[in-house]
Amino acid sequence: MATFDFDTIWKEVLDKIEESQYFSEDTFKNWIRKTNLFKIENQIAYVSYRSKITFSLISKEKQLFEETLNFVWGEPVSIQFMEFREMQKLMPEEIVQQRTVELLKAEFNPDYTFENFVEGKSNQEAYAACLASCTQSKHYFNPIMIYGNSGLGKTHLLHAIGNYLQTERPELKVFYSYSGDLVSILLDAMKTKNVHGNTVEQVQAQLIDNDYFLIDDIQNLTQSSSQEVFFKVYNSLISKGAQIIITSDMHPSQLTGIQDRLVSRFTKGLVVNIQRPEFDTSRAILRKKLEGYEETCPISDEVVDFLAHKFSDDVRSLEGNLNRLIFNATLENPDVIDLEFAQKVLSDTIILSTPSDHLSVKDIKKAVTVYYGLSYKDVEGHARQRKLTTARHMIVYLSHELSDTSWTQIGYELGKRDHSTIKSSYERAVKLLKTDKAFALAMNQIKEGLE
Repeated sequence: MATFDFDTIWKEVLDKIEESQYFSEDTFKNWIRKTNLFKIENQIAYVSYRSKITFSLISKEKQLFEETLNFVWGEPVSIQFMEFREMQKLMPEEIVQQRTVELLKAEFNPDYTFENFVEGKSNQEAYAACLASCTQSKHYFNPIMIYGNSGLGKTHLLHAIGNYLQTERPELKVFYSYSGDLVSILLDAMKTKNVHGNTVEQVQAQLIDNDYFLIDDIQNLTQSSSQEVFFKVYNSLISKGAQIIITSDMHPSQLTGIQDRLVSRFTKGLVVNIQRPEFDTSRAILRKKLEGYEETCPISDEVVDFLAHKFSDDVRSLEGNLNRLIFNATLENPDVIDLEFAQKVLSDTIILSTPSDHLSVKDIKKAVTVYYGLSYKDVEGHARQRKLTTARHMIVYLSHELSDTSWTQIGYELGKRDHSTIKSSYERAVKLLKTDKAFALAMNQIKEGLE
């Protein structure tokens, strides 16, 4: 059965309708844009809407939508509008396929390239391995596994691979995913049966049809049934000569909940470690980040050394605190960012140089997402469903109480939210502990699992 990217088709339809200015800008943005094309079958296009207002708008102009879709699709079709939840129940396989297509799009952060990755003793082996995987015609090491604590550049390197290949070798198919999102897709596929065949096999075939397979945070692939599918995908990719590169926050020998046969395959290729950046590398990272700010926001060498010394456990924290200094400098406009100014701005930031056996925000985030059956992407996003906001409040509260981490760093781990938002979330959690028995029970159960 041929597969189509219905999201892309419908986007083109909506773009053309928007260009016609038939609807006002606000109406189109708030209502029309939130429709979806699920599938086209037997000359019927199934389009979902999420509110009665949207249905009222689109049903009155059904002819406009059909004519535009006919033009884009190239064949005459009629549209059937259905409420989104009803569509989900009737067409679960299309839901899985849409999510899989979205996952396969492999969008990479343009800021994460090999050129702006600062190489040093702490990361040079991982950097060299990733760059070589892109430039060499033969994959000498497969898979490549990069492990190390959060915030040291593992994700940067995966995105750098993707950006390099899309520019230099665009004919290759590159897949990238956070392991939690991959698990979510596989589990949904396993629950779904369709008249055209096995949904799992369809998703599996789409995953195998890649030349590079990049998986971030493999330690979260703990769901046993999803490991079975992943094992088949992994073996097929290796057999066809595709390059697999995975990251983990721990050495493969320390992975728990991952099948031994998978762990043994991870160690068969090349296992490299990224460590916390040494002082010189930290300074180089900061100087790289400061390029372009030299005249508008001068910063003293003393401050650069201060940041490199105090925040080198985590590159994200290193860059985040520099960003905070630059932002405050734009507000207060000092002649130069000196040590006194830096210490004043960062006075509420707790240094993250904690022993490795202490809980991290990532440990807590993992425990909470597992408890609520969510992914990192869910809690880092901006959806406001009660389950998601409850999980975020839980992560904030436990991170503040158990990890001794700053509001700023907690916010960064939760989708780069600002410290005031995180502080408000903590205050909300304190109230919930007093008024919501279910929240208090969940809190105690998660804390017991972390201790």
